[in-house]
Amino acid sequence: MNNYQIKTVITLGPASDSEQTIKKFAAGGASIFRLNFSHNTPDYFGRLIDMINDINARLNKHVSILLDLPGPKIRTGNPIGGKLELLEGETYSLGPDCQIPVSRQILSELPSKGGIKLADGKLELKIIDKLKGKLVVRAMNSGTLLDRQSINSQGLLYERSYPTKNDKAAISFGLKKGITSFALSFVSRKKDVTKVRDIVGEDIVLVSKIERREALRNFKEIAIASDAIMIARGDLGLNIDIAEVPLVQRKLIRASNQLRRPVITATQMLESMTTNVMPTRAEVNDVFNSVYEGSDAVMLSEETAIGAYPLRAFEMLKRITWKSQYFDDPQEHRESGPHEALVGAAAYIILSAGVKNVVFLTRGGAGPINLSRYHTNARIFALTDKKNVLDKLNIARGVEPFYFENLDTGVRKFIDGAGRRFGIKGTTLVIRSTVEHGPANSLELISI
Repeated sequence: MNNYQIKTVITLGPASDSEQTIKKFAAGGASIFRLNFSHNTPDYFGRLIDMINDINARLNKHVSILLDLPGPKIRTGNPIGGKLELLEGETYSLGPDCQIPVSRQILSELPSKGGIKLADGKLELKIIDKLKGKLVVRAMNSGTLLDRQSINSQGLLYERSYPTKNDKAAISFGLKKGITSFALSFVSRKKDVTKVRDIVGEDIVLVSKIERREALRNFKEIAIASDAIMIARGDLGLNIDIAEVPLVQRKLIRASNQLRRPVITATQMLESMTTNVMPTRAEVNDVFNSVYEGSDAVMLSEETAIGAYPLRAFEMLKRITWKSQYFDDPQEHRESGPHEALVGAAAYIILSAGVKNVVFLTRGGAGPINLSRYHTNARIFALTDKKNVLDKLNIARGVEPFYFENLDTGVRKFIDGAGRRFGIKGTTLVIRSTVEHGPANSLELISI
């Protein structure tokens, strides 16, 4: 079995919501299925959740489900017929019951002149006139507007309450369906995360999406309050100068590594494969660099949700991450306490002794995540007796989580069967953590 260190996040949608396609994603090594609650209905996502759970059971896998909350993002309504073809130079109406439908509240907040960007900046409009109940706009480029596309304009305010009413409804739905991971859209401060934490409890994995300038200013406090970070480059590139995004991405990845938070790099990684069978060379470089900079996971959005070649995009992503992970250098970190120092010692043993496999017994998940920061390229088999910890571990680079009710007997059972199932041979490092959130308290080298 190939050792895919880098995790893949697959967004499901109309192009990939069949049982056959989801099964191929799962069998092919997808780590996380993302359900974007900004699109479609609870009934639709309920069907997908049931399907994923059934496939996981049949394949004896744990592909996590990440429910991405709508957040206070400002969106269009549904154009007549489900889409609107915009032609460069043509004029259109924007407002309630118009060609480009938006709510009265959004219309009232839009300026009377200037520009508007739709669909994560793919479509640009120029405001020509502001009339009663609508704006007259000119398309500055051609493209297709689908339902519930994002709107960005200088001075346009986001909804101030967090989480929003729609977020709370999505959280309630997700919890009832057994979802244990949520992505928080448009967080701006620690309080946004803690408000959601108060609703869902401590056992739920919260992934904070960084896509606002305020989130950059408050990044450290947001990261510490979260279980993982997602660099959502689409909206981030609309809320800051797009030329800043590469440097910001690098800084956020580095900071996430230092804070022991798994980090997902997302949006437009293989965007051209939405319509083409091959990515551009620039996109391949983008994925490579995201891995090289320290991402734990990379994500596909439109490529798999609405693209013409969802499975080919997934296979291409795997090929690139497979190549790029072996050009990554081991990382060094300063440790702040005895448990962290023990993990540092484990990393040293792995690198100096050429250990290829680690069996890590953990309760809270902190230890394997900490070890994954060192980028040793060893496979980290993380055994836990808490099912909610599986989703947290599923984001971390190189960590393969497994559930065992009894860790004392589970480790022997796993080791006895690991050679056959995973092709594990030679020296293996066993790390034990009996503290709820402590990284480790014992190391043992054994031979399989």
